[in-house]
Amino acid sequence: MSMNFQDDPGAVFREAASEPPPPPAQLDLDRIVSDGYRARRRHRAFLGGAATAGVAAVAAVLAVSITGLPGGTGETDEDAPDANPPAAEEVTDPSMAGYPYSENWGHLLYGEGYQHESEELMQVKEAATAAFGDLLVDGGVWDDPQNLGEEENCEWILSDPTYGDAAQDEYEQCMAYDSGANVGVDQRPGAYGQTYLRSYRGGEVEEQDQWLRTIFEFEVALPGGWTAEPGPITEQLFPQHLISDGPYFTDEAPEFTTEALDDGRTLMVADHGCAAEVAVVYPNGTGLRVTWNNCSGTDYPLDLDALTEAALAMPELEFDTSSLAPVGELVEVPLGWVYDEDEWAFSDEAEAQAEATYDEALDALVRLYPEATLSNGSSVSLGQMYRGANMQRSYSANGTLPFETTIDESTGDVYFDLRYYLPGGWIPGASDTGFWDPHLTVCKERFECSTEEGDDGETWTFEERTTLYEPQFEEEDWDPYTEHEIYLTRASAEGWAVGIWIQWQDEAPIDRAMLTELLAALPAPEYDADDVPTVPAG
Repeated sequence: MSMNFQDDPGAVFREAASEPPPPPAQLDLDRIVSDGYRARRRHRAFLGGAATAGVAAVAAVLAVSITGLPGGTGETDEDAPDANPPAAEEVTDPSMAGYPYSENWGHLLYGEGYQHESEELMQVKEAATAAFGDLLVDGGVWDDPQNLGEEENCEWILSDPTYGDAAQDEYEQCMAYDSGANVGVDQRPGAYGQTYLRSYRGGEVEEQDQWLRTIFEFEVALPGGWTAEPGPITEQLFPQHLISDGPYFTDEAPEFTTEALDDGRTLMVADHGCAAEVAVVYPNGTGLRVTWNNCSGTDYPLDLDALTEAALAMPELEFDTSSLAPVGELVEVPLGWVYDEDEWAFSDEAEAQAEATYDEALDALVRLYPEATLSNGSSVSLGQMYRGANMQRSYSANGTLPFETTIDESTGDVYFDLRYYLPGGWIPGASDTGFWDPHLTVCKERFECSTEEGDDGETWTFEERTTLYEPQFEEEDWDPYTEHEIYLTRASAEGWAVGIWIQWQDEAPIDRAMLTELLAALPAPEYDADDVPTVPAG
């Protein structure tokens, strides 16, 4: 399944974790947590793309604590939608339409762990279980067509007093969710987040070395933002393509066929030999793509006829598309990178360039503050982790400035996180929508944000928050304190950017002018300017 963005892991940990959180140097962790990915109480989670076990574990921990992704601002009464909103603009071309990002779309959260899924999701789950159950049993992936869940995953509800008389019903709903096909919601960015596509996604994976490899995957796409015309499966394009007729699983293009069925459906099959994809386009504008991948030579051989038969067994489903709206004029965004299983981030060249960048940055830093420190840099891909997902290439490091402060009862030098962003897939400035769009940063809840243009074509984005903490009850015995946070980003006219996150308590000689001077002194990053994003063939 997809793994999606969150802008401020420090705030999440501070507000949700029982233990003192680490400073948010790992900004990329939140940003790779998927909107569609939620912690499962069952062991066999579906991630739908390659992910290291360590990243998957962190994602699971974060997913338990995070209820709004990818960085929405909680709705207040003042923010609540108008009781009588204007009529939605008529959609004449669904491929050029999309949805607003919605924190609550697809599922509702109750209690501290158990999730009630929407009727739509459970409808997809039931249909997918019926359609693919026999296929997965015959393929050796499931033990039984219903894929019954384990009682131990849900029986805790029966002994939890908070459920009261509803415990039995809650238990049965939990078991229903824990059984059958693994399904989750997905809100995929269209035009780099200027709109969103919606779908329900599920599948099965196996562990392979440190990775999770997808064996079987299906996606039920709601109308909006995609086209039935075959083409590369990538978020770089809008509208996106439901199925590709180009090479992906191997170096050779697949044998591709299209058939118009008598009932109004269109069937498309891409036979890659060791893998295959089957797509069905329904008369009501919904779409289905089913994938089986055995190109690593595992124990799950492809039966293309059975895969096609199972795909055709999925019924046409009706979904709520009331918020689907035409996409207006799009902001031009430099072509972005796509998920490549971190081949770039783990490459010797990228690591060497990151280290060289921060060596030069440290030299500039100590000229201003001789006692400052900066860690060795590392190359990090920021983004979702599935085929065709948009990624940002970045370098990450952290350090300290020689100003004493107290954070979580520990006194020491002021900590900061310093990140370089390489060109591709973003525009300068901050989104004011509360979620990720083409802008490099998000104006987070309770932050004051502003953007300024420099004389040399640079763009400076300021995000600041000052919070006073003081005792609320007579029995509390601690001194009030003020916490300061600043996110400052300098975007160069050459297409790269550098940003600093810094936090301190009470008084310190830090302000936006001081940080502006610091960032202005930093050098450009080392990177291969000739290495530019391209649209994949498939």
